Amino acid sequence: MEFIENLCCPITKNKLEIISKTEFGKYSIPTELDSFGELKHGLIDNSKQFFYPIFKDIIILYEHYAIYIGNEIDNRHSLSFDKKRVLDYYNNVNYQVKDSFKVYADSANWVDYREVSSEYMRKSFTKASRHYPPTGKYLLDIASGPIGFPEYIALSEGYEYRICVDISIKALMEAKANLENVGQKGIYICGDITNIPVNDNVCDVVLCQHTLYHIPRKEQSTAVNEMYRVAKIDSKIVIIYCWFYNSWMMNLTLNFVQIYRVTRHYAGKLYVRIINSKPKLYFFAHTPRWFRTSFPFSKDIEFHCWRSTNKFFMDTYIHKGLGGKWILNKLGEIEDKHSRFMSTFGEYAAIVITKRR
Repeated sequence: MEFIENLCCPITKNKLEIISKTEFGKYSIPTELDSFGELKHGLIDNSKQFFYPIFKDIIILYEHYAIYIGNEIDNRHSLSFDKKRVLDYYNNVNYQVKDSFKVYADSANWVDYREVSSEYMRKSFTKASRHYPPTGKYLLDIASGPIGFPEYIALSEGYEYRICVDISIKALMEAKANLENVGQKGIYICGDITNIPVNDNVCDVVLCQHTLYHIPRKEQSTAVNEMYRVAKIDSKIVIIYCWFYNSWMMNLTLNFVQIYRVTRHYAGKLYVRIINSKPKLYFFAHTPRWFRTSFPFSKDIEFHCWRSTNKFFMDTYIHKGLGGKWILNKLGEIEDKHSRFMSTFGEYAAIVITKRR
């Protein structure tokens, strides 16, 4: 629990102190909270306004789950429509086993699991580690999910602790099981990427994979600034980002398929607001120019290719009997040789930010 000194209340920004179950009564905290199960410890902010449960080694520091214990009016705002739909989606998503690790059950919608593309896909999963030191103390994996692929787990091999932050308690429980399965140490925090409950200048590396574009459009800059804030001076922030309709390569090669996808995407935005259906993920992709012009540290942002293709491209062009593996090998060579160009021409970029003094 030594890491608690690096945490703060996401609402008051005050320091936190740990209290045991025997002290709950002193602060009018229920001895049992059905939504979390039996609790033995929790955190309380210095102003004695909010209580945060610690459930099975998962520290609940998401504002939405905070328990108000103050004497005045609780002025917290409710979640926006788009943030709530993301929370509901991940609280209801199912999991499946791949390579002995739990992954999202819907991952097959975005990951090509076929043998013909396996080597190419798995290579992309390792690319984030090219952009930060191989060793350190704290690697912050913001919106970590279950960390279900062996290559994702290996991204923190040289670090003492992987700090997993996610809005889904269920995902954090799966991440904990996956990391423990390989003997890695983790710190598990239920928290919000736009309000990270970690003090300034704490993390040796900040990693954010396939999450930022699921944050509401106007809050994505807040999330980037938060990642920058918690990173140490001279450290790296690595964001894996999808350009979708801003990818010229996918627009040109997929043509009518891409037109259908974009049309369906915008129709879906309208659909979820009109019809109360099962939770669907929010998505908005900014352009590379937005990253280059929106931050005081924009000059310290670099773009590298993470993967230039998406699953729709693979399903259309990559097949075992038609030289699919050879095509992907050549494409991988182009991505490595012309990484800067392919990072904005293709589908996925590794956006690397260096935090300067």
